[in-house]
Amino acid sequence: MQTMQNATLRVAASAPQEVSHRDAKRERTRKRVERAAVFLALEHGYEHVTVDQICEESDISARTFFNYFGSKDAAIVGVGTKVPPADLQDEFIASEGTILSDFLHLVVGNIARAEPDIELIRARRKLFVAEPSLSMQSMARGASARQEFVEIIARRIRRQSPALPESEVVEEADIAVAVVLGVMHVVGTRWIESDGTEELDPLINESIERLKRLV
Repeated sequence: MQTMQNATLRVAASAPQEVSHRDAKRERTRKRVERAAVFLALEHGYEHVTVDQICEESDISARTFFNYFGSKDAAIVGVGTKVPPADLQDEFIASEGTILSDFLHLVVGNIARAEPDIELIRARRKLFVAEPSLSMQSMARGASARQEFVEIIARRIRRQSPALPESEVVEEADIAVAVVLGVMHVVGTRWIESDGTEELDPLINESIERLKRLV
């Protein structure tokens, strides 16, 4: 089984074949609405922005807006980190590499496939500093993905260590996800600061080496 070492670049490179035209169109619309919501909130203040303003700025109808987002806050906060598709989860679970390294490449590769908008990420971070309630909503939205991450890693641990008690499986998976999310923050910050010019795989590998030194 091929390891996940090059998953980041492989996943990103495979995006055009894997994303349908309809899905790609929906993704472009979603990003356009999110940009409009965040930049309007930065310009006019979060409390003063309305759904109608967001619709006008992103050139969509209110009906279309609510097909994508349940509220103004949802558009501003964004969809958050997406869970990798099932086929890539299965590849991770079957891999024989290091769990932390493999999972980092899996999750970061999945993010890279979505072609993140660096300008939007910076603007959203700035807005969250000014509006802590939005930051709290973002963290709450991420809780669901976090729990799914725990279960994905737990499946890998169960396969590799079938005699391990279930309570320890869940605890180890929980620890692994906590570490992964911390490393993702560092890797993401470095990548954003480079305007997206730094390659993600070397950044992940560098972080893994730092973890080895720490433990």
